[in-house]
Amino acid sequence: MSHSTDWTTAVDEQARHLTDLCDQLAQAPLADRLHALSTLNAAFADLYSCAQREAIQAAREQGWPLRRIATALNCSHEQIRLLLAT
Repeated sequence: MSHSTDWTTAVDEQARHLTDLCDQLAQAPLADRLHALSTLNAAFADLYSCAQREAIQAAREQGWPLRRIATALNCSHEQIRLLLAT
């Protein structure tokens, strides 16, 4: 991105926090570390899935073709079509 906005700054800040958390988890007991990673994975998967669907729907409402959405998400237009069908 060529310029910073409130949301891009927030995303960058969260990414830094996650990097710090991963560094801290490296020092945790293995069972706790694995459980924490599982918890984080489930939470992020749910959040990402919801946010992705909302963004795809917003793009479609603005007239974006499937290929443009797919390019922005670095996936195939067929994957976008399947996401919209579910």
